[in-house]
Amino acid sequence: MNDISTNGKGPGEAPLHYTLDDEQYDELVDTVVGERVMGLALWEESVSDEGGGRPSPEQRVLFDLDLYLENNRLLALYGTALYTDPESNPLRGWQQAGKIVQTLINSGIWLDEIAATEEDELVLILSRQHVPRLYLNVSGWTVEAWENLPGEQ
Repeated sequence: MNDISTNGKGPGEAPLHYTLDDEQYDELVDTVVGERVMGLALWEESVSDEGGGRPSPEQRVLFDLDLYLENNRLLALYGTALYTDPESNPLRGWQQAGKIVQTLINSGIWLDEIAATEEDELVLILSRQHVPRLYLNVSGWTVEAWENLPGEQ
Protein backbone atom coordinates (compact mmCIF):
# COMPACT_ATOMS: atom_id res chain seq x y z
CA MET A 1 0.00 0.00 0.00
CA ASN A 2 1.12 3.56 -0.56
CA ASP A 3 2.21 5.22 2.62
CA ILE A 4 2.18 8.80 3.81
CA SER A 5 5.37 9.79 5.58
CA THR A 6 5.53 12.06 8.60
CA ASN A 7 7.20 14.81 6.60
CA GLY A 8 3.91 15.58 4.85
CA LYS A 9 4.92 14.04 1.56
CA GLY A 10 3.52 10.93 -0.03
CA PRO A 11 4.88 8.41 -2.52
CA GLY A 12 7.63 9.73 -4.75
CA GLU A 13 8.03 12.73 -2.41
CA ALA A 14 5.28 14.71 -4.15
CA PRO A 15 3.71 17.27 -1.80
CA LEU A 16 0.65 15.98 0.03
CA HIS A 17 -2.26 18.43 -0.06
CA TYR A 18 -5.20 18.45 2.36
CA THR A 19 -7.11 21.57 1.32
CA LEU A 20 -7.75 23.11 -2.07
CA ASP A 21 -6.58 26.70 -2.44
CA ASP A 22 -6.75 28.91 -5.54
CA GLU A 23 -3.19 28.07 -6.65
CA GLN A 24 -3.77 24.31 -6.37
CA TYR A 25 -7.12 24.64 -8.12
CA ASP A 26 -5.45 26.41 -11.08
CA GLU A 27 -2.67 23.81 -11.20
CA LEU A 28 -5.15 20.92 -11.22
CA VAL A 29 -7.24 22.58 -13.94
CA ASP A 30 -4.09 23.00 -16.05
CA THR A 31 -2.72 19.48 -15.50
CA VAL A 32 -5.54 16.98 -14.91
CA VAL A 33 -8.97 18.35 -15.82
CA GLY A 34 -10.21 17.00 -19.15
CA GLU A 35 -7.99 13.91 -19.01
CA ARG A 36 -9.33 10.40 -19.54
CA VAL A 37 -8.97 7.99 -16.62
CA MET A 38 -6.88 5.08 -17.90
CA GLY A 39 -6.51 2.93 -14.79
CA LEU A 40 -7.12 2.51 -11.10
CA ALA A 41 -5.40 1.01 -8.09
CA LEU A 42 -7.76 0.68 -5.11
CA TRP A 43 -6.02 -0.14 -1.83
CA GLU A 44 -7.50 -2.51 0.74
CA GLU A 45 -6.34 -0.25 3.57
CA SER A 46 -6.59 3.51 3.98
CA VAL A 47 -4.60 6.09 5.88
CA SER A 48 -7.97 7.00 7.40
CA ASP A 49 -7.82 3.66 9.28
CA GLU A 50 -4.98 4.91 11.49
CA GLY A 51 -7.22 6.87 13.85
CA GLY A 52 -9.90 4.38 14.79
CA GLY A 53 -9.34 0.88 13.56
CA ARG A 54 -9.78 -0.81 10.23
CA PRO A 55 -13.31 -1.47 8.96
CA SER A 56 -14.12 -4.73 7.25
CA PRO A 57 -13.81 -4.64 3.43
CA GLU A 58 -17.63 -4.78 3.16
CA GLN A 59 -18.08 -1.76 5.48
CA ARG A 60 -15.31 0.45 4.08
CA VAL A 61 -16.48 3.91 2.93
CA LEU A 62 -13.12 5.74 2.82
CA PHE A 63 -10.62 4.52 0.26
CA ASP A 64 -7.07 5.21 -0.82
CA LEU A 65 -6.74 4.93 -4.57
CA ASP A 66 -4.57 5.91 -7.49
CA LEU A 67 -6.16 7.31 -10.65
CA TYR A 68 -3.99 6.98 -13.75
CA LEU A 69 -4.75 9.71 -16.27
CA GLU A 70 -4.09 9.71 -20.00
CA ASN A 71 -1.44 12.43 -19.80
CA ASN A 72 0.69 10.16 -17.57
CA ARG A 73 -0.36 11.93 -14.40
CA LEU A 74 -1.22 9.89 -11.34
CA LEU A 75 -3.56 11.25 -8.69
CA ALA A 76 -2.83 9.46 -5.41
CA LEU A 77 -6.00 10.00 -3.37
CA TYR A 78 -6.23 9.37 0.39
CA GLY A 79 -9.31 9.03 2.60
CA THR A 80 -11.63 9.29 -0.39
CA ALA A 81 -15.41 8.85 -0.28
CA LEU A 82 -17.06 7.87 -3.59
CA TYR A 83 -20.55 9.03 -4.53
CA THR A 84 -22.65 8.21 -7.59
CA ASP A 85 -24.78 11.26 -6.77
CA PRO A 86 -23.89 14.22 -4.52
CA GLU A 87 -27.14 13.72 -2.58
CA SER A 88 -26.62 9.98 -1.99
CA ASN A 89 -24.68 8.05 0.63
CA PRO A 90 -21.10 7.13 -0.24
CA LEU A 91 -20.37 3.79 -1.85
CA ARG A 92 -19.74 1.08 0.72
CA GLY A 93 -17.53 -1.95 0.35
CA TRP A 94 -14.10 -2.35 -1.16
CA GLN A 95 -15.13 -4.85 -3.87
CA GLN A 96 -18.31 -3.00 -4.84
CA ALA A 97 -16.57 0.37 -5.11
CA GLY A 98 -13.75 -1.16 -7.13
CA LYS A 99 -16.17 -2.84 -9.55
CA ILE A 100 -18.17 0.36 -10.08
CA VAL A 101 -15.09 2.50 -10.74
CA GLN A 102 -13.47 -0.11 -12.99
CA THR A 103 -16.69 -0.47 -15.02
CA LEU A 104 -16.76 3.31 -15.52
CA ILE A 105 -13.10 3.34 -16.57
CA ASN A 106 -13.64 0.47 -19.02
CA SER A 107 -16.56 2.28 -20.65
CA GLY A 108 -14.69 5.60 -20.84
CA ILE A 109 -14.64 8.22 -18.13
CA TRP A 110 -12.88 11.56 -17.83
CA LEU A 111 -11.87 13.79 -14.95
CA ASP A 112 -14.24 16.50 -16.10
CA GLU A 113 -14.31 18.98 -13.22
CA ILE A 114 -12.87 19.76 -9.82
CA ALA A 115 -14.62 21.50 -6.97
CA ALA A 116 -14.24 22.03 -3.24
CA THR A 117 -16.40 21.24 -0.24
CA GLU A 118 -17.30 23.91 2.30
CA GLU A 119 -14.21 22.75 4.24
CA ASP A 120 -12.01 23.28 1.12
CA GLU A 121 -11.55 19.56 0.53
CA LEU A 122 -10.97 18.48 -3.07
CA VAL A 123 -13.87 16.99 -5.03
CA LEU A 124 -13.15 15.28 -8.36
CA ILE A 125 -16.04 14.86 -10.78
CA LEU A 126 -15.68 11.95 -13.21
CA SER A 127 -17.95 12.15 -16.25
CA ARG A 128 -18.84 10.47 -19.51
CA GLN A 129 -19.83 12.91 -22.27
CA HIS A 130 -19.88 15.67 -19.62
CA VAL A 131 -22.54 13.84 -17.59
CA PRO A 132 -21.25 13.29 -14.02
CA ARG A 133 -21.00 9.60 -13.09
CA LEU A 134 -18.89 9.65 -9.93
CA TYR A 135 -17.91 12.22 -7.30
CA LEU A 136 -14.74 11.68 -5.26
CA ASN A 137 -14.50 13.63 -2.01
CA VAL A 138 -10.76 13.57 -1.23
CA SER A 139 -9.12 14.15 2.17
CA GLY A 140 -5.54 14.26 0.85
CA TRP A 141 -3.82 13.96 -2.53
CA THR A 142 -0.61 14.12 -4.53
CA VAL A 143 -0.02 14.53 -8.25
CA GLU A 144 2.79 12.46 -9.75
CA ALA A 145 3.92 11.02 -13.07
CA TRP A 146 3.40 7.37 -14.01
CA GLU A 147 5.14 5.12 -16.51
CA ASN A 148 3.09 1.90 -16.38
CA LEU A 149 -0.54 1.15 -15.61
CA PRO A 150 -1.21 -1.29 -12.77
CA GLY A 151 -0.46 -4.82 -13.95
CA GLU A 152 1.88 -3.69 -16.76
CA GLN A 153 5.63 -4.29 -16.71
